[in-house]
Amino acid sequence: MRKIYKYMVCIMLVAPISSPVYAEGLKATEVKIENVVEVENIIEVEGDSEEWLEDAVEAEPEEEVILEGYENLGSLIFKSSAVSSKIAANEKGEYFIYYIMHGSPAALVVVSYATKEILHTFTLEDSKSAWGLDVDVNGKLWVGGSVSSTLYSYDPNSEEFEKHGAIFSNKSDTSIQDLIVSGNKVYAGSAYGGSLVAFDTDKKEIEEFGQIRKRREFVKAIVADEEKDEIYVSIGSPMDLLVKKPKTKNFTSFLPSKYMSEKYAQDLVLTEDYIIARLHPSNLAVIFDRKTLKVVDEFELNSKTVSVLSPNEDALYYTKAQQLIKYNLKTKEHTELGVYLPKGTEAINLDFIIKETPTSEQEIQDKSKDTILRGVLDKSGKEKPIENALPVIVNPIDKGIPNKEGIVIEEQPIEEEPKEFVLSGMVDNLGQHFEYNPQTGEMTYHQFELPEQPVELYTLASSSDGKKIFANGYMSGGLGVYDVQTGNKELYRNISQIESMFDINNKLYIGAYPLARLLVYDREKEWSTGNPKEVIRMNQYGQERTTAVAPYNNGKEIIFGTLPDTSVGGGALAFYDTTTEKMEIYENYIYNQSIVSLVSRGTQVFGGTSIHANQQVNPRGARLFYFNRSTPEDKKYIQLPFSASMVTSLIVDKDNKVWGMADGKLFVYADEWTDVKTVELLPLISGRFRNAQILENVDGFIYGSVEGKLFKVTKDTLKVEWLKDKGVYGLEKDLNGNLYYYDGSNLWKYTIEQNRKVKENE
Repeated sequence: MRKIYKYMVCIMLVAPISSPVYAEGLKATEVKIENVVEVENIIEVEGDSEEWLEDAVEAEPEEEVILEGYENLGSLIFKSSAVSSKIAANEKGEYFIYYIMHGSPAALVVVSYATKEILHTFTLEDSKSAWGLDVDVNGKLWVGGSVSSTLYSYDPNSEEFEKHGAIFSNKSDTSIQDLIVSGNKVYAGSAYGGSLVAFDTDKKEIEEFGQIRKRREFVKAIVADEEKDEIYVSIGSPMDLLVKKPKTKNFTSFLPSKYMSEKYAQDLVLTEDYIIARLHPSNLAVIFDRKTLKVVDEFELNSKTVSVLSPNEDALYYTKAQQLIKYNLKTKEHTELGVYLPKGTEAINLDFIIKETPTSEQEIQDKSKDTILRGVLDKSGKEKPIENALPVIVNPIDKGIPNKEGIVIEEQPIEEEPKEFVLSGMVDNLGQHFEYNPQTGEMTYHQFELPEQPVELYTLASSSDGKKIFANGYMSGGLGVYDVQTGNKELYRNISQIESMFDINNKLYIGAYPLARLLVYDREKEWSTGNPKEVIRMNQYGQERTTAVAPYNNGKEIIFGTLPDTSVGGGALAFYDTTTEKMEIYENYIYNQSIVSLVSRGTQVFGGTSIHANQQVNPRGARLFYFNRSTPEDKKYIQLPFSASMVTSLIVDKDNKVWGMADGKLFVYADEWTDVKTVELLPLISGRFRNAQILENVDGFIYGSVEGKLFKVTKDTLKVEWLKDKGVYGLEKDLNGNLYYYDGSNLWKYTIEQNRKVKENE
C-alpha cells in the first residue's frame, strides 16, 4: 500500500554505515585540490575490455585529434583505495602484504611485512578491482580480476608478475568474485553469469563447470578440499549454498530454508570438521558440520570474514563492534579479548603470521623438529608445505636406524613446541593493518602510504550555465570538476559513489550510494563539513540507490526516484522542497519496478522505470508514466509500441516534446493524441538502470550514447548518424554545445561540427 509522508528535515541523519568501502564518503571534508596536473596518457588507463583507447593514445599530432573532434582531457579523480588484502609468505618464510588498489586500471601493491616498505606496484590491466586472492603451496599469489574475468599471478620467490588472460568463456562472466587454490588448481567463481571454473596451474588448462544454477548471477565464495575432492560454493542472489561431493557431477544444495532470504554468503572458511559461511546482509556466521551438512551454531559478527583455524588451538577469530573476539569450535564459547580496532572499522581480512621460524640446520637439530613452517595457512586451516624448505636433520637413532652395535632403538615421539603467531588484517580502505599477538595480548597498528590510482568515472553532469562538467568515480567516489573555459580541474574528496546528479540555481543535487542518500552541494560555498548537506537517507524506506534526479518549477522542488533493496516493493518517488526542506514521499510508486528517469514539462512530470528491483526481474515490461504535480497519485501510463526492460534518460526539447531511450530504441512523445515515434538504434542492450544518455544540443540535433556508442539524430526525420562506435559513456554538453563523455578514468571532449568550423576559420 502506498504511503505518503510529509515532514520537515531539520538536521542531518547520522545513521552508522557498516560498509568499509563507502563509509569514508558519508562525511564531507574541506580537502580540495585545485588545478590537478593531467596524468600522462598511457595504455594502462583503459579500464574496460574494449581496446579502442590504444589507438587514441598512439595518435600523436594533437591538432589532428582536435580536427577530428575528439580530445582526451585526462583523468579527473585519483584515490588510494584498497579493496582487498592478503598476507602470505614466500618459500623462505618471508611475509608480504598484498593489496589490491581500486582504480582504472586496478593495481597490485606488494609490501614487505618485516620492513613495511612498498616493494612493487603492478598494473592489473583489464581490471578495475579484484576480490579473489589466494596463494599456492609455493607461496605464489593468484588474483582474480574484474571487467573481463582476468587471472593474474605474482611469484614472491622470483618476483615475477604474470597476466594469464580471461578464464571464463561466457561473455556474461565479467568479474571474478572469489578465488581459491587447492593443490594445482585455481577455482574461480564469477558474476554475472554465475559460473565456476578450475585453472590447472601446471597444464595451463581450464575446466568449466558452467553456470551453477539458472537465474543466479553470482558465485560469491568458494572453498575446496583436494584431498577429499569436495568443492563448496555460495551463489546468489538470493543465496544458496552447494557442495560437490567426490565422483559426482552436480552440486547439491544444503542451505536451510531460514537463510534463503539472504543475498549470499560473502565468504566461506573450511576446517577439518566444519564449514563456516559469513552471510550477507544479516551479519551472521553459520557453522555447518561437514559430514552431516547440518547447522551446529551461528553467531553475529561485523568483520567481513572469520579467520581460518588458529595454528595452536581449535579456534577462530572475528570482530564485532570493533572488538576482536575468539570463538572456540569445540566449546562454542566466545571470548572477548578486550582489544579494539580503530573506531568505525572492522576486519576486512584475517591472516595468521607464524613467527620465529628456524633459519639454520643447527637450530633445527637443537629444536628436534620434524618440519619447518615455511608457508601459510589455507582456507581449511591446513599448513601448505613449501617445496624448497631447509632440510630437516634428525639423529638417526630417533628414526629407528641400527646403531654401531646393531641395536635398533625405537623411535621416540618428538613433542613439537607451540608455534608463536600473530593475527593480522586490513581494517579500512586506506590499507591500515592491525597486528594482534595472542601470546602477549598486545595490539599494534600499521598505516601505509599506498599509491593513488586513476578512478574510473561513473556519473557525469553539467552546470546549468554549461561552464562546469562534474564527474564522479565508480566505487571510490570523489567529485571531479572540469572548468570548460580554463581547462582547470578540481578534485573534491570524501564523497561516495553517485548514481544521479543535477545542477540548478548553483546547487548540485546528488543521489549518493549507499543508503539512497540525497545530498545538496551549495556551489556558492566552500566544500566542507556539512556542504554537501545530507537531506535524507531513503534506506529507511527499503531503498538502495537514488537512480533519478530532476528539478521541478525552476528548481523550487527536486524530484527523485529510487531503486529498492530486497524484500521491498517498487522504487519510491519523492519531492524535496528546496525552500522549506519538506519531503513528500510515495512508496512503491510503480509496483515492483525501479524509477530510473524523471523530467518535468510545465505542471507535468514524466518518469521511466526499470524492471529490475529487489534483486529480481519484473516480468512486466518497463513503464513510461506521467502525472500532474498537484496529484502525483493519479498517474497515467503511455503505451510504447514495443516492450522494454528500462526507460532511461528522459528529456524535454525546445518544442516541448518528450524524448527518451527504452533499451536500444529512441522515442519521442508529444501528447496523448499523437502517436509515439521510434527508431531502433540497437537490438540488444545491457544493464539495469543506466545504459544510455540523450540531450538536445544547440545545433538542433539530438545526441546520445548507448552501449558505449555515440550517435546523432535529426529530429524531424529520426535519421541516425553514428559518430563513434566504442568508448562513449555518459554524455553532457557545455555552453558552446561541445560534448563530454568518459571512457575508463579519462574525460573526453567532442567538439561539434559547427564549433570546429569556427576554429578552422580563426
